[in-house]
Amino acid sequence: MPALTIKLAFSLMLEVRGLRLSLPDRGHKPAFGRTPMLEILKGVDLSVPAGASVGVVGESGSGKSTLARTLVRLYRPTAGTIVFDGEEVGSLEGMALRSLRTRMQMVFQDSQSALNPRLRIGTILADPFIVHGRVRTTTEALARAEALLEQVGLSRQYLFRYPHQLSGGQRQRIGIARAIALGPRLVLADEIVSGLDVSVQVQILELLSTLRASTGMAVVLISHDLSVVRTFCDSVIVMRHGEIVEAGPTASLFEAPQHPYTRRLLRAIPLPEVDPSWIDSVNLIED
Repeated sequence: MPALTIKLAFSLMLEVRGLRLSLPDRGHKPAFGRTPMLEILKGVDLSVPAGASVGVVGESGSGKSTLARTLVRLYRPTAGTIVFDGEEVGSLEGMALRSLRTRMQMVFQDSQSALNPRLRIGTILADPFIVHGRVRTTTEALARAEALLEQVGLSRQYLFRYPHQLSGGQRQRIGIARAIALGPRLVLADEIVSGLDVSVQVQILELLSTLRASTGMAVVLISHDLSVVRTFCDSVIVMRHGEIVEAGPTASLFEAPQHPYTRRLLRAIPLPEVDPSWIDSVNLIED
């Protein structure tokens, strides 16, 4: 199948060709012998421009989250190539993989489990600067952590709190702050507004949009909420059974989907008439 390239006015940043991933199928492990392997990603081809906002949609089990985790190298691909900023990253290990983490980050859906419950927020945000040698002292790292809090709309007092003392929206802000700490070129956001109140969803999406505009980073937004993707993203990728079945600019894909699965997906989920400026027009303050 030919590569599905999102053509926007940006230079190419991420290029994926023939990406495959198989994982142990522990649900069908025999009493004796090896655990069978289950193919999750089946020859994914895609290209993502620098600075773009790309939505990834599809039913549960379509491979969306697995694709994101593979791109950020939490999973090592079974086959295929991942070229990021001209470098093949699919087989990176050790220090080379650590270096990749400074340029490509992920924000996870479950903000509670994504943050170490034993660490204060200040430590969580200061650690990236220390681990990657960006600061000389802990004091300097904490100062940078405080600046990150300000960047995501939280006050200095949150430095001294633990994750369980924060609301879901506040924890997601911390997850975003940690992801942008080292100035990545690409952030993959996996269902980051799922389960949040609508008003909090607006705040998180507004924050992500502002950060994208101010830093120039690209965002890949994985979401089951097509209204969110339709509003936030320049382009959309549709996944089914571990494959990309359609990709293109958001407006044209929503108005005239080409693939039968895309048409079924859009019919199955109620979509209101969306005002493109709805995120900017809502100014709500989180409790």
